[in-house]
Amino acid sequence: MEKEIYKSEIDWWVWATLVICVVVSVLVIETTPWVVCLPVVGSMAMCVLLMFGCRYEIDGDDLVVYQLFKPHRFPIGKIAEVKKTIGYLATAGMSRKRVSIKFTDRSVMKSAMPLEISPKDRDGFIARLKEINPAIIVK
Repeated sequence: MEKEIYKSEIDWWVWATLVICVVVSVLVIETTPWVVCLPVVGSMAMCVLLMFGCRYEIDGDDLVVYQLFKPHRFPIGKIAEVKKTIGYLATAGMSRKRVSIKFTDRSVMKSAMPLEISPKDRDGFIARLKEINPAIIVK
C-alpha cells in the first residue's frame, strides 16, 4: 500500500509569530554585533523548521507523525477513539483545529494523554483511519 501524506494545517497566528520574529531579528541585527544575533537567527530558523517539518503519514497500518523531520510511529490498530478538538496545547500541530487520538494501550504513547495533531483535511484523515481500523470510535 502506498503512503498517504497529510500536511499540518498552519494557523494565521503561527505566520504572525514568524513575521514578528523576522522584524525583530532585522532590527536587532542592524544594531547588534553578529555574535549576539546568532541565538535570534537560530530561534527563527527553529520556528521555520517547526512550521514546515510537521506532517502526518499513513503508512500501511501505522500512523507516522513527523515533527522536526523525526518520525514517531503509532499503530492504527491500537487507536480506540478519534475526535475533532480545538486547543492550543503544545503538540505536533500548527493549528488550533486538531484531531485528538486516544489509544487502547497506554504503552503506545507512554502516557494517558491523547495524541493531538492538526491535519489540513481532518475529515479525510479520520475517514482513512476508520477505513483501516473500523473499531475506532469517532466522536
